[in-house]
Amino acid sequence: MTAHDTGAARSGPLRVLFVVPDLEHGGAERHVTTLLPALDRSEFEPSLVCIGDEGKLFSDLTAGGVRARALLRRKWQYPGALIELVAEMRRTRPDVVVTRGFSAETLGRVAAVLVGVPHTVVWVHNSFGLGTRGHWRRLIDRVLDRRTSAYYGVARAQIPYLVGELGYPVDKVTIIHNGVDLARFPVDAATTRDAGLAATLGIGADDPVVGALAVLRPEKDHATLLRAARIVIDKIPLTRVLLVGDGPVRPELESLADRLGMANRVVFAGASNDVAPLLRLMDVVTLTSTSECFPMAVLEAMASGRPVISTCVGGVPEVVDEGTTGHLVPVGDPVALAARLIPLLRDRKRSRAMGEAARARVEADFNLETSIHGAERALQRTANRAPTHGTVYGSLGS
Repeated sequence: MTAHDTGAARSGPLRVLFVVPDLEHGGAERHVTTLLPALDRSEFEPSLVCIGDEGKLFSDLTAGGVRARALLRRKWQYPGALIELVAEMRRTRPDVVVTRGFSAETLGRVAAVLVGVPHTVVWVHNSFGLGTRGHWRRLIDRVLDRRTSAYYGVARAQIPYLVGELGYPVDKVTIIHNGVDLARFPVDAATTRDAGLAATLGIGADDPVVGALAVLRPEKDHATLLRAARIVIDKIPLTRVLLVGDGPVRPELESLADRLGMANRVVFAGASNDVAPLLRLMDVVTLTSTSECFPMAVLEAMASGRPVISTCVGGVPEVVDEGTTGHLVPVGDPVALAARLIPLLRDRKRSRAMGEAARARVEADFNLETSIHGAERALQRTANRAPTHGTVYGSLGS
């Protein structure tokens, strides 16, 4: 009989299988492609399965030495996906299955139950504001909760959502803040604007640049940024708006920029796997989302030494210190956003000071090493596995 059949502890690195919808661009996707390659291989053996397509970030994972595959299944093929997941788990015998996204949460946990995987985790990267769960999904969650070991979140602001809205038991909830790989955002390059890249995008060497790093989806509310930018450009005519990301509302945003009479001031740079040089083109980074959890874009902007002006949503106030590393503004208020942008674009000394404070904040509290250690502690605790290095881990809290 296998360790799964008997419940006996298996020796060797903890085998952790992540099951996700895909690895397209997005904060949750960047989180997993950053986390898995960085796990201590003396303690963990990570792998991943995408239910659907690979996605643009898939190669980042495989380049990091993580075994991964994509099932290439569509919604109507979910029964086949379940069969493949069962076969994968029987072959690899994971100790823990971690799921993210509804299709993956359901199929991954059901497959784990069928195979007898000892522990399953749901890792939640969203919060209020993205729609409520219907009757059938709530029923599935209730049934599978009995076989779910833990629920991980990425922001303390999620706790009311996880416990109140989704009904997850509070004693199963652990919060692990995201972290950013500071090596990707070197301090000595933080103030250097790539003149060639800027010229390619039509940005002048001294143009004030307001930037955003987000998928072009409705909940990111880029329209508010564009309306604020219209106010800013009236005061500071050379201002450019640099949007990094792509998505379904791009045509609407291009049309809005044209109607606002500033199509020539807005740069749609598209999605990028290497955002560091693009962030260095920006003087101030914005996030205008109506709903967020703990956005990687904010951490990456701060790691780049840039002040962040964001809507006061989700876990953003847990990382952006008002008046020190940036500003928090109301949702859907272009006037308030413009009022915060204009002084920082006019006073670059103040902007740089805020950016330096932002970098220091990330270095102290939201670096990748801290986040990875938090994830490792949580996974080992979930699996009732003591670290082989003998380190005694304290509680993460929830």
